[in-house]
Amino acid sequence: MRCIFVNLTLKCKRPINPAYPKQLKTLGDHLRTVRLDRGLSQPEVAKLLKVNPDTVTGWELNRHEPPARLAKRIIQFLGYVPENGGQKSLGNRLRQARQILGHTQEQAAKRMSCDESNIRYIELEKRKPQKNTSQIIERYIWSAEQKKKV
Repeated sequence: MRCIFVNLTLKCKRPINPAYPKQLKTLGDHLRTVRLDRGLSQPEVAKLLKVNPDTVTGWELNRHEPPARLAKRIIQFLGYVPENGGQKSLGNRLRQARQILGHTQEQAAKRMSCDESNIRYIELEKRKPQKNTSQIIERYIWSAEQKKKV
């Protein structure tokens, strides 16, 4: 009886981890993707961001969003400024600019000499700003984009 040994190597694409979000729509999706790509646990990310591990879980599950004061740390962790589902409305651009600058709605409103509720409604797409307010918001967004480039 003859035995033949064959050295055979099968190659295929590694299956995608089911924990990965299918689309990057929310900040929580971005956080989970980057965390998994780096092989980190939620407690490790929490330690890096100086928050409770349950907080990271809440963000990743989109139960709540991080406060503006943590935006700079989160952007540093991600290594980029996450887009808001690819939408480029004025409200979404304003929210992203605030995140880049690490401002709350109140801080942004003071910077732009606007009412805080006006900023909130513009971000929620419930109010369209007047022309002069739009120009002020565009300057604010421009300042955030300049900071983003640095």
